Amino acid sequence: METTRRHGIRQGGWRAGLVLFFLSALLCVVTAELTARLFWRIWYGVSLLKPGEILYAYYPELRTVGDLPGALRAAAERPPAHTDEFYDILFLGGSVLHRDWSSVELELREQLAHGGRRNVRIFNLAMPAHTSRDSLLKYAALDKARFDLVIFYHAINETRANNIPPDIFQQNYGHYSWYEWVNALAPYHGTAVLALPYTLRYLVLSARQVVMKERYLSTYRVPEHWVHHGREFKSAASFQQNLRAVLDLAAERGDRTLIMTFATYVPENYSFEAFKQKRLDYGLHRAPIEWWGPREQVLAAVDAHNEIVRRTAAQRPNVVFVDQASLMQGSPRYFNDPCHFTVLGSTRFVENILKVLDSSEQIQ
Repeated sequence: METTRRHGIRQGGWRAGLVLFFLSALLCVVTAELTARLFWRIWYGVSLLKPGEILYAYYPELRTVGDLPGALRAAAERPPAHTDEFYDILFLGGSVLHRDWSSVELELREQLAHGGRRNVRIFNLAMPAHTSRDSLLKYAALDKARFDLVIFYHAINETRANNIPPDIFQQNYGHYSWYEWVNALAPYHGTAVLALPYTLRYLVLSARQVVMKERYLSTYRVPEHWVHHGREFKSAASFQQNLRAVLDLAAERGDRTLIMTFATYVPENYSFEAFKQKRLDYGLHRAPIEWWGPREQVLAAVDAHNEIVRRTAAQRPNVVFVDQASLMQGSPRYFNDPCHFTVLGSTRFVENILKVLDSSEQIQ
């Protein structure tokens, strides 16, 4: 009798220990999940209740799709759609299309309004230093939005990616710490129920970048000891892949697309010293070409990317194409530096777009 009682106590104790173990493990997981969500909330503004919005941490501009002021606010509560009353335009690009670096968005809005098209909304996701890889990830993240026109304008920011040894270069630009993070997080956007799995990946990658920092390229600085590697246009394959992926996604969604060659202007007497002293025929002298690399390498890489745009446009008859590189060539009054436009340049850039759109009757 006593033996049976002791056996029951030992068996009950084992079961209680197992339950306690699982409860402790569950508590640890819940605490870790809450900690992960608090981290992304405090540092990056990601919603505590929506861990699937993780790309907002790196692309907060995604929130602006639908975030419009004044009388349009009610309409903006729903994603842009082909069936709504607006003509919705999406900008995908770098700083050239950004509001702080040009007046392209304002010019396009005004010229369309003067032409009688007053139902236009422009969603500008262009950001300084962003490449075609960023635009692909952002466009893919807008899975519920549909646009009447997607404008894609890239080339020069890709050239910085070439300034790295070929054995370190990665086609998805993972040799930048920025892209290693966003490439890892992008699959979780819109699908993640928990923040802990991608937070653990983020921590592992962050630790790796600290330990192996010599294998990563800075997003904003060209290292002098690697600059000679920029003679090989390794970015061309990446650029082509990203451009085609954007166009494939647009075709799947029924979004009309407009792609353009990239316009640059660098005078023959260009030098970094002359640029710093503002002795060139630019307007404001805002960004020297050395931000991306040596002049010859950068311009040659941009030309290679432009040829990819031309070939892609020729292969896809439903894609609208504007050869901005040819149309704006050799005109210093259009440029504040090698690629950013003056007000006059922004006006001409938009006029080139509208001529092609009007002639092909792409805006209704």
